[in-house]
Amino acid sequence: MKLSKTVIALILLSVIATLFIYQSLPDTIPLHWNIKGEVDNTGGKNFVFVTALLPLALYLLMKFAPKIDPKKASYDKHMGSYQIITISVVLMMIGIHWVSIVAAMGYNIDVGMFVKIGVGLLFIVLGNVMPKLRHNYFVGIRTPWTLANEDSWRKTHRFGGYAFVLAGLAFFVSAFFHSAVSAYISFGITIALLISTFVYSYVAFKKAA
Repeated sequence: MKLSKTVIALILLSVIATLFIYQSLPDTIPLHWNIKGEVDNTGGKNFVFVTALLPLALYLLMKFAPKIDPKKASYDKHMGSYQIITISVVLMMIGIHWVSIVAAMGYNIDVGMFVKIGVGLLFIVLGNVMPKLRHNYFVGIRTPWTLANEDSWRKTHRFGGYAFVLAGLAFFVSAFFHSAVSAYISFGITIALLISTFVYSYVAFKKAA
């Protein structure tokens, strides 16, 4: 309950602060950056409220999801880990929101670098709590084989814990490379992570069968 109140307070604080600085924003703000770190899409400054409210939408989704998950009993066993994931995702979205605002106000910052650092830290957090996640249909490494077999789920999430931590460290380091090189490294890391966990879940399933 205390953690929920803290998360809600952070979200509301971010939204209120956005309201205060809204008039200081230019009429057009950047919405997307290419792999070279250059702005390649812009929009009206009203869009800032979309990114301000997105953390709230994600928080409500993650708060509500366990109630409709057929494996809702699992959340009683891994609620602590689930709460860590929830607050980590929310904090990252708040961070991206404010990095974008700082860039929109004309400050010369490398948005891509901050995003990659954020993703790296998020992956490291996920890797540390992933082995504690019990079988469910909403959060975790969900492949046909982990969902079909709890032994595959358990082994894949133990493997995934190491994989996510390594990927997070690689993301963190890649943030300090040249923008284009960093983007290709990040893309490669993500593909390797997806393929390795997907294949491992199948292998674990076949061994358990």
